[in-house]
Amino acid sequence: MANIVIFAASVISCWLLGVVFDGRRIFTRWEPLRAPEQLAALSAVVLNSVVSVVGWMAWKAGYLEIRDEGFGRAMVDCVAMIVAMDLGMYLFHRVAYIPWFFGLIHGFHHRHEATNPISLFVLHPAEVIGFGGLMILFLIVYPTSLAGLLAYLTLNIAFGTLGHSGVEPLPAWFKNIPILKYLGTSTFHAEHHEHPGYNFGFYTLVWDKVFGTLDPEYDERFTRKDEKQI
Repeated sequence: MANIVIFAASVISCWLLGVVFDGRRIFTRWEPLRAPEQLAALSAVVLNSVVSVVGWMAWKAGYLEIRDEGFGRAMVDCVAMIVAMDLGMYLFHRVAYIPWFFGLIHGFHHRHEATNPISLFVLHPAEVIGFGGLMILFLIVYPTSLAGLLAYLTLNIAFGTLGHSGVEPLPAWFKNIPILKYLGTSTFHAEHHEHPGYNFGFYTLVWDKVFGTLDPEYDERFTRKDEKQI
């Protein structure tokens, strides 16, 4: 039920972002809703539920520890999880572009060059399981607080929803704010859908800057968000 609620909240939020910020569109259109992608989104919800059950079973068996800590510890845990998962997802994303892997698995997500409200969930089953496995592995290695985990999961959906909304609600001056300017934006991920060889990160621009894979047009395109960019 939780995964169904998350899916519904993401789809509705993505659609609302597209309506409210229609004047700040990155893509000029929504990607059409096709049956294969709708089935993939449904399977993603089911598999996310399976991953949740596996994580619960691992916790019950004592393989991972979820602690009841205060606000300060929750903040530390959330930031640690964002940083670690961002690196893990960056590396996983780079591997996904090995030609045979891309053609077999990740290319399915890139059927959406433009995006629509379900694009976040249009994934090959192997990717859903891979991401879930990566998260469970992190929790086994790094005991975290329940509040920190829930905060991370909330931010994960928020970043994914924003990144596939096809609009840029953030103002141009956002990229001039220290620390915050390194956060992934809708423009950042939209460029990845258009130019798959760039912007492999998910939550931040950090690893793309470190490894030289940040789209050279990113700053300019983020700044001129009010124009039709793609």
